[in-house]
Amino acid sequence: MSSIRLVVLGVILRRGITHGYGVHQDLAAWRAETWTSVKPGSIYHAMEKLETQGLIRAGDSGDKAKLGPSRTEYAITPEGKTEFLKLLEGALTSNEIQLLAAGIAFMEMLPRGRVTELLERRLEKARESVAFLRTLPTEPVPADPSKHPELVGMWVGYMEYAVDVTRHLLQSLRDGKYRFADETSAWEEKTNA
Repeated sequence: MSSIRLVVLGVILRRGITHGYGVHQDLAAWRAETWTSVKPGSIYHAMEKLETQGLIRAGDSGDKAKLGPSRTEYAITPEGKTEFLKLLEGALTSNEIQLLAAGIAFMEMLPRGRVTELLERRLEKARESVAFLRTLPTEPVPADPSKHPELVGMWVGYMEYAVDVTRHLLQSLRDGKYRFADETSAWEEKTNA
């Protein structure tokens, strides 16, 4: 559920004010179902829950030109922004692939230095995991699954990949790629000059 919370809060924060269909449209356009577990039904369920928890607030769109009832629009609350930032920071240190993907999708909403710090923490945790996993005993005919060479090998390979991906992303950040929250005005000044 935390990756869904993260992406829904992130879309609402990015848009400022939006309705549920706007969140759905963004996530569909981004093909979010390929890198998260977000499904159309989970978006609306998450929005209901976020509203109940006071993380987003609903209001009438005030669209008088449209026939029928007006749409409910949502805005993030200060508590919602705090929750979003907490989830985002947790996602950038996570080894859970869908949560990490959601974190990368919204990483530019943090300062570059903070993202670098979080990814360095993730890299260290991933390296520690690789070192630990390599110490696990295996058996050619395993007595229990924890000693299955293919299972242990899969996890070693996964965590080695996590190390490589994180190193690559950190290098991209050090090379000045992407635009972050603390760089927005400077970036806009350069592009508008």
